[in-house]
Amino acid sequence: MRSFNRLGFLILAISLVAIVGFWIANKDEAKTPQANPFPIISPSASPTPKLRAISIVSSGDILLHERLWAQAKADGTDGSWDFFPQLADLEPVISSADLALCHLETPLAKLDVGYQGYPTFNVPPQITDAITKLGFDMCGTASNHSLDQGFSGITRTIETLDAAGIPHTGTAVSQEAASKPLIMDVQTTNGVVKVGILSYTYGFNGFERDADKAWSANLIDAEAIIAEAKLARSQGAEIVITKLHWGAEYTNKANEYQITLAQQLADSGQIDLLDGSHSHSVQPITQIGNTLVAYSHGNFVAAHREPTTIKSEGLVTRWEFVEDASGKFLLSCVKDIPTLIRDNRPVRVIDVNKALETGEYYGETKKRLEQAKARSDETVRALGFTKFCN
Repeated sequence: MRSFNRLGFLILAISLVAIVGFWIANKDEAKTPQANPFPIISPSASPTPKLRAISIVSSGDILLHERLWAQAKADGTDGSWDFFPQLADLEPVISSADLALCHLETPLAKLDVGYQGYPTFNVPPQITDAITKLGFDMCGTASNHSLDQGFSGITRTIETLDAAGIPHTGTAVSQEAASKPLIMDVQTTNGVVKVGILSYTYGFNGFERDADKAWSANLIDAEAIIAEAKLARSQGAEIVITKLHWGAEYTNKANEYQITLAQQLADSGQIDLLDGSHSHSVQPITQIGNTLVAYSHGNFVAAHREPTTIKSEGLVTRWEFVEDASGKFLLSCVKDIPTLIRDNRPVRVIDVNKALETGEYYGETKKRLEQAKARSDETVRALGFTKFCN
């Protein structure tokens, strides 16, 4: 009996010690700050969005004279025509951009049907294969040759571009299509950038749009351009580019018409880049307010058969835009890439800078390439623009 009482007392004492110890431990633990298993994260702790950057390449007229058809036939296989080899030297420049813009100056014919050259063009549709392979993402189609084959030519050109998967702007097959600005979702490293692209021309070489189809080809009008730019902005465009077919042919200077129109469009504050063509020669780059202006890129490819003049020299530009903290895109720099169209067979469009660096002259002389570079460099800088990439 005593042994049992002693044992019971011992168990009771041990239990009391354990209870007191547990109570003290929990009391101390309650005084110690504990990590919340479900922490509340304040908005300031969210990761800072990365600013976007976008590279945009533009180029001059794709003007398919008959000599270029013959070269495409020679470069093709099994009876097919291939325009790509004539242009392939510029593929690395074009395909490396986030967005690459082409200007298709002439109507497209049906395959093997009614091809025509200057002055009323109707050109081989195989050029679309080269446009795609080069890496162009869209083409402007408003030019002085838009109506060379009438409304049927516009329709055929658009159907051909659609079949090739090439977005386009400047001409239209319906009023509904004409009323919708082209806005492209451009995928960049840090997200999508929406770019609105417009295309307008000064005239149609004396041809008139059908009375009930004034919407079929865009004629330059400052108010209309600004209105479409505003519409593109309202539909989400973060950058707006207007392709302009304008100016005097075969001159390396902008004329008063170009200068006045550029000022009007820049004053609107709606357009980031005026992307010029038509002159078949390189013209200066400048900036008016916040609007960048490339007055003319000259020819991307053509056959004017004047291998020593400025008609054989062109320009490809690469515009580097960066986003600021407010979401606006500003120019970081532009890279100007002079080109030379080799007239002798095989016809080739040469990246002049690359040729001079590598010594691959494609049958041209170093002296001629240096001349093309010197003339282009002087022309694009003639108005004092300095934001060129190193």
